[in-house]
Amino acid sequence: MTNNFKDGSVKIADEILDQIATTAAEEVYGVYEDTSEEGFMHSLQSKATKTNIRKIAGNLVIDINLSLDKNINVRKTVKKVQKNVKDVIETMTGIGVSRVNINVNRLEI
Repeated sequence: MTNNFKDGSVKIADEILDQIATTAAEEVYGVYEDTSEEGFMHSLQSKATKTNIRKIAGNLVIDINLSLDKNINVRKTVKKVQKNVKDVIETMTGIGVSRVNINVNRLEI
């Protein structure tokens, strides 16, 4: 993604935006991370959480697929993930985020 500033432009690789979004989602309490080596999902970075980022009308639209831990309020956790991802991406890159869409694939019980 390229962003123009008054002093020039900055190009950030899509993979970097994916890593930032995944890390920001992972920071929220309740996002599932299986730390066992035999678990179905080893961690968010092992493709358990997938992101799709596209630029529409100058802003980013981010789609995130993730799993949540048991015994959490899904609605509140998803809202926290959306806010954290939006805030972190905008702070680190200077690119506006118009939407963060969350798809909960699995609830770890």
